[in-house]
Amino acid sequence: MNLRHLEFTLAAALARSFSRAAERCHVTQPTLSNGIALLESELGGQIFVRTTRKVELSAFGQQILPLIEAVVRARSELETGVRSFHDPSHKVARIGLSLLVDPRRVSDVVQPYLAEHPGVETFFKECYLGDLEQRLHDGQLDIVIRPRAGSEPVPKSVVRTSFYEEDLFYLARQTGNSAASEGAVLLKDIAGEIFVLGPDGCGLAAMTRNLFKKAGATLKEYTGQALSYQVMLDWADIGIGATILPESKITSPFREKARRLMLTPKKPARASFEALWMRDVASPRHVIDMHRHFLDRVPLLLGGAAPRQLPGRGQSHHLEKFAGRGPTLP
Repeated sequence: MNLRHLEFTLAAALARSFSRAAERCHVTQPTLSNGIALLESELGGQIFVRTTRKVELSAFGQQILPLIEAVVRARSELETGVRSFHDPSHKVARIGLSLLVDPRRVSDVVQPYLAEHPGVETFFKECYLGDLEQRLHDGQLDIVIRPRAGSEPVPKSVVRTSFYEEDLFYLARQTGNSAASEGAVLLKDIAGEIFVLGPDGCGLAAMTRNLFKKAGATLKEYTGQALSYQVMLDWADIGIGATILPESKITSPFREKARRLMLTPKKPARASFEALWMRDVASPRHVIDMHRHFLDRVPLLLGGAAPRQLPGRGQSHHLEKFAGRGPTLP
């Protein structure tokens, strides 16, 4: 199995375009297309459904894409680990993210830290929640950012600090006679809908269930399960069920149909995120500085009380998966 072909496939799935994926992989489109075709032949299934207008994942592609992502991410992690071993002066800050986290927001608040630590490379790794927790305790990650699960306690060996909140939006189940709706919507007014939930491992399904539970409403779940946020949007658009997503996970053209979700007329529904790291661990100085940055400075950055960009030399990022984000929803 050719690892480069796996990279081509992942790039095409994220870009939803073979031409854009070829540009990102720095190859010609025929090279990328042939590589994906060879992988499909080897795996015995069609990964993409190609039309003249767009590229979509097939059912087989949706099933195996998380596995392809894991292989590509493992290679990146291996390269970083090898480099750190052979070059002890190479400083890496390893940040684990739930798939529900907006990586742009994380990158934004990390910039001032990097400006003051120009020799540090940040390594972002997206994982399911259980994997994040295990990697943090095993010392494979220096900090974890995940959705906050209500008042769930954490061990005394773990430091927890609030990070950011993000508004939740509702996308109605589209039908042939659906009328265009505008403005915010109250949760109590949509409680009778059937909702498509995403994978449990990212925290969104649990968050949605908790949202309805706190509101005293019954959540009617669609029996199937979407494997990605894009599939959740697509299923709402073809009438399978409504869905709820954070603002950063809603892509164009769905942004025009999404409505801000409100718990009360004056209280929006929001997803809360937190940062975690191990307490009393003999971490390198640059990692301790990053922990202090998240504890002391990030709240000021998010509140606008500190500059987002400080003078500094080049910053180095390694992102294993970086989801694009469109303009802010009204």
